[in-house]
Amino acid sequence: MGLSKLSIWVRDTAHPCIPYESTRHSYIAVILSCNLKPLHFGSVKNGIFRLTHPGKAGGNIYGQVEVPPGCYIVLAFSTCKNVYTDMAMVQVGCNTEVCVNLITKRLSTCAGQIITALNIAQVLGPNYRPASPEESKIPSQVIERTISALEELKKYMPPDPVLPALPVSIEDLKEMARKEAAK
Repeated sequence: MGLSKLSIWVRDTAHPCIPYESTRHSYIAVILSCNLKPLHFGSVKNGIFRLTHPGKAGGNIYGQVEVPPGCYIVLAFSTCKNVYTDMAMVQVGCNTEVCVNLITKRLSTCAGQIITALNIAQVLGPNYRPASPEESKIPSQVIERTISALEELKKYMPPDPVLPALPVSIEDLKEMARKEAAK
């Protein structure tokens, strides 16, 4: 069984085709096994691997690390301004080099994703139960207050480039949820 190289790149939210260059953030990668246990191997300590190579703006946005074959969940974060990337799942074979590209998430993207999910929950009404061990219902007034608070918060953030690019609107999603609830 041969080791493989995992190449980790952080990409720019507004321009995902290029490496991250919006700021001088340096990133730390988190590498978990597919059963959500931190990887402990070589230069990866307790699932943490500091990216080692700088991007155009100066922050470390790329790194390569040896890992055993396996299935991994990878994400990265920067301690400056609490910037996170999306997660990616990567399958690493023997004696190979695998690249994983992680796109940073803006706070406005996170807020927008929560607003979208809560709008769908609102449409599903009493049929909606979050995926939790208790399967407790979220009261509709809590959903409404949360959506309102997040919409207010978004007014003070840079715009989200991701959600507006999706080929489906919130109204389309609500209609899909109505059809699902009617089944």
